Amino acid sequence: MKKKGRRLKRYLGLRREVGFAWSGGVEHLLPGLISGWVVAKDVPLQDVRLLVGPHLIAKAEINQARPDVCEALGWQGTPGFALVLPAELPPLDWQPAPRLLALSADGSQQLELRLISNPRLTAGLLKALLQSELLGLEGHVDGLLEGALRGWAGRRGQWQPAQIWLQAAGQEPWPLSCDQWRDGLQAMGLPERSGFHLDPQDLPPSWGGLEVWCSFDQQGQFRLPQEEKRVVLPAAPSLEGEVVSAIQANASFEVVNNQPMQEWLSAVPEDLRQHWQALEQFRLYLDKIEQELDARDNSQLPAKKVFVLPVWWPRLLGGGR
Repeated sequence: MKKKGRRLKRYLGLRREVGFAWSGGVEHLLPGLISGWVVAKDVPLQDVRLLVGPHLIAKAEINQARPDVCEALGWQGTPGFALVLPAELPPLDWQPAPRLLALSADGSQQLELRLISNPRLTAGLLKALLQSELLGLEGHVDGLLEGALRGWAGRRGQWQPAQIWLQAAGQEPWPLSCDQWRDGLQAMGLPERSGFHLDPQDLPPSWGGLEVWCSFDQQGQFRLPQEEKRVVLPAAPSLEGEVVSAIQANASFEVVNNQPMQEWLSAVPEDLRQHWQALEQFRLYLDKIEQELDARDNSQLPAKKVFVLPVWWPRLLGGGR
């Protein structure tokens, strides 16, 4: 039990760097919002402040409900915070590293908050974020809804659509323009046309079946929070069987360039296979139209007339009366 308790405390970030025990830190470091939680059982902490040297950049109270944290620590209160970042900053001396501090009501007790996931990266990421053109952007990934990847991203008071990036391992980042209408954003001070929805079929087939996520930057440093832990795109439909059938229906060979057909097709690029499939479907369509035209023409042909000599023709030859 003792080992389990120690592991839980390490996971929750229990520290004693300032003479009293506390736990917590930054969970989400976003261009428009820094959020997390902090608990110090013996010292009541009131607010969180972001500083660059002596300059106060933003401030927020520690007053957000976090039942998961309270249950894990056996603590009652509201340990969460959500620090909204400004879209613009005045000229600053960046020589001192940015610091995120949690303070008591009288300011006599303070502690520095860091990223829970990777504390050593906190100062560098804070500085890069505050100097970035992304500053002030907010967003969220709702997940796969009604067959499309949906969410939103925007900046308060800015009506120009934001651009974010879809990311997946082994794929080039895919740009997404956030210019679709989405309900509820105006109440947050954001343009209502800040939503995005992407049909997975609009992506190259190589994205099929991959886990994806969105980031504010092309490099993928600043991720959008998302509703689900994992978002996996549906697998791309296999076209190989249809291409094989189309080729076999129109060709008598099973070897191409001294290779078995299946082996040769596996090396053909996916976009070329799709092109073949489209051509084959068009050919079948033309065949159907031709059959229908032939059937219509045959049904409209006039019946052959049988030539019958008139009854009086024998008289012309001198026979009969």
